[in-house]
Amino acid sequence: MFRKIRIAVLLTILALVAGDQWLTKSRFSSWEKPLWISIYPVLAEPGNNIRKYADSLDEESFAEIGAFFKKQASRYGQNLRSPVIVQLARPLTVLPPALPSESSGVKVALWSLKMRWWAWRNGDQHDLAPADIKIFVLFQGSKPEGEMERSVGIQNGSYGLVNAVASPQMAARNQIIITHELMHILGASDKYNPDNGQPIPPGGLADPSRTPIYPQSHAEIMGGRIATSANRWRRPASLKSCVVGTATAIEIGWL
Repeated sequence: MFRKIRIAVLLTILALVAGDQWLTKSRFSSWEKPLWISIYPVLAEPGNNIRKYADSLDEESFAEIGAFFKKQASRYGQNLRSPVIVQLARPLTVLPPALPSESSGVKVALWSLKMRWWAWRNGDQHDLAPADIKIFVLFQGSKPEGEMERSVGIQNGSYGLVNAVASPQMAARNQIIITHELMHILGASDKYNPDNGQPIPPGGLADPSRTPIYPQSHAEIMGGRIATSANRWRRPASLKSCVVGTATAIEIGWL
């Protein structure tokens, strides 16, 4: 009898979680009102430089994200004055659970549960408006190309982990990564080859109807890069060099 009660309780919890996720996804894709995005700077490494940089940030430091969403949403007939509202939290010193090195279902599920608990424990700041999405930005020193830990956006949890460099020179690139992971949370999929970073046509190109198709002049936000040929690319300088393509617009509910 106790075992049946325990199973019933677990099934009830799972049903509530699934129902909450469905409602959240439905609300996100409706775009009936602005989404509140809380950005949490996390001091991922010790040192005064990291702390000084995090303390120097304000909401204006991430204004380009809101401007990008407004401009791109209007291209698809979404005329909200502010599709997203970005607010900045105070810096955190507690690190989130490390991402699993393997992508096995059990390890990913366990990490997700730990991350949900960590986000709940560390994401509550009384001076912030209730957030629809929480983005934890792990600021650290610069590293050689390819050594930065991957960033993730978890749709079912409405949170993201972004590894970023604590440097004014990298601020524009950090905003591109934040926006990319935010799009994942909203339901968008990657549109590049994970082996070499090459945007995959047509969805990974900003303008797949361009003639000739290469070189592209902008990056599709989920393609992540500006394709200069069928097998070469360059990084966009800022969000001003990025667009939301048709495939991504469909995935997040703009079409």
